[in-house]
Amino acid sequence: MSPSAARPNLTQGPILKALLTLALPIVFGNLLQTGYQLVDAYWVGRLGASAVAAVAVSFPVNFL
Repeated sequence: MSPSAARPNLTQGPILKALLTLALPIVFGNLLQTGYQLVDAYWVGRLGASAVAAVAVSFPVNFL
């Protein structure tokens, strides 16, 4: 298989298909990360407000 055949050419064809090809894995990953943070905040919430604040502060750092 040639290198060009192994990789889809995103510069040709419908733009919506190319955008979805790039965006869907990112959206899926962000949804998983947000779900993880929500569950984490729920469990840490049992420890008190200070613990929840610490988790909330770390939320943006995880997306770096």
